[in-house]
Amino acid sequence: MKVAAHHLESLDVFRGMTIAAMILVNNPGDWGAVFAPLLHAYWTGITVADVVFPWFLFIMGFAMPFAFARRHEHGDARPQLHRRIVQRVAWLIVLGLVLNAVAAWPSATPLRIPGILQRIALAYLIASLVVLHLDAAGWVAAIATLLLGHWVLLTQLPFDGFPAGTLTPEHNVARYVDTVVLGRHAVTRTLDPEGLLGVIPSAATALIGALAGDVVRRASVDRERLRLLLIAGSATLVAGAGWSHVFPLSKPLWTGSYVLVVSGLAMLVMAVLYGAIEVAGWRSWARPFAWLGVNPLAIYFLSDVTGHLLELPWIHQAQGRTTTKGWMVWGTIEPALRPLRAEWASLTFAVAFTLLWIAVAGVLYRRRIRIQV
Repeated sequence: MKVAAHHLESLDVFRGMTIAAMILVNNPGDWGAVFAPLLHAYWTGITVADVVFPWFLFIMGFAMPFAFARRHEHGDARPQLHRRIVQRVAWLIVLGLVLNAVAAWPSATPLRIPGILQRIALAYLIASLVVLHLDAAGWVAAIATLLLGHWVLLTQLPFDGFPAGTLTPEHNVARYVDTVVLGRHAVTRTLDPEGLLGVIPSAATALIGALAGDVVRRASVDRERLRLLLIAGSATLVAGAGWSHVFPLSKPLWTGSYVLVVSGLAMLVMAVLYGAIEVAGWRSWARPFAWLGVNPLAIYFLSDVTGHLLELPWIHQAQGRTTTKGWMVWGTIEPALRPLRAEWASLTFAVAFTLLWIAVAGVLYRRRIRIQV
């Protein structure tokens, strides 16, 4: 743990908003009663839930130019930075496997290897090395190589007896690779949402964030920073929307069009937050999100562990055991909200759960504690 250091506050707020949204989306009171925007699109298309995770990767990349510049100023050599990168990647993978074990417990089924923290780790590994060793032109070349290479893999290669370009939920190159390499250690009903091939465009998402962050870091005037973010965000969004006509938006596949659309939206949101917080000085409304933004991965990990524990059948009732979450939602919240739809009880639990972790983040913030992962 380290004493919290100063950051670009609008970036902390954006990161905190993203973590809050991740907690909200991942913890409904009942998965059978969720409002549609808070559910992921099944295969193609995009919902509110579908922008949350890539926005976190974008933000991770956005922070890299600032972080590396600060470490260079402090005299850190590349070998030291390499060690830090490897340590962070290793910790994220270990914590991700712990989450998978908690989610599966007490089942004895094979442990799932992919996961959100694992995807963050591998995307960070690729993106950080590119940012550390290449200039901005190299970052652009890396983004193009990653996105076009991923497109070629998904659309130009035949596999397992299927023709090139087969992109159904049951039959696609990404699922085939996960099945061959990971076997039962991946979600193979259709496609593991954090499978192996998706690491490639995820790293590109982080690199797009790094480009945006570098623009903000190098521009000396607030108005210029805002203008560049708005132009770049709009252009990226339009490019992604255009590409989606031939390469559909798909979070499960993490298609290149999806990367461009969500990254463009992220730049536009970042521009709005930068203008509101850094330029206009409207900070009071954003403080709870700033708390989350200082310890994002620690809060995410703890909330996910807690969420899984709440879904275990701890409570004895006359008709048998029930989960703590089920008891809270159907025994307390839902009766209080009748005759509203069940989705409102489910959402109320998710909001309350999110507010709990905002409060935890607030305690850490006030004590000036930063838990680095």
